[in-house]
Amino acid sequence: MDRIKKTIHFSKETLNEINKLINILGIEGYGDIPKAIKFGVTYSLLKLKEDEKVIPTLNPSEFALWFSSVNRIKEDRLNKEKIAKMQKGNTLS
Repeated sequence: MDRIKKTIHFSKETLNEINKLINILGIEGYGDIPKAIKFGVTYSLLKLKEDEKVIPTLNPSEFALWFSSVNRIKEDRLNKEKIAKMQKGNTLS
């Protein structure tokens, strides 16, 4: 397999996320960013394949219901986190 080197750029937010993963994995040092990205890609592909094993048992309407339910749960969690953050900011004032 030919190795192709590509220059990529990440936003500050993405770099912070990569650094969190590096800390969790304990792979700080030379090559930590490529190792973390490789792990992230490998793990994501495995997790998606695992998820895919459940989804085929759902008919199209059940899949739509599953997806909308997961989406609502996420939106609710994000809203609660935002409210808590705002409340924390107000108590510091």
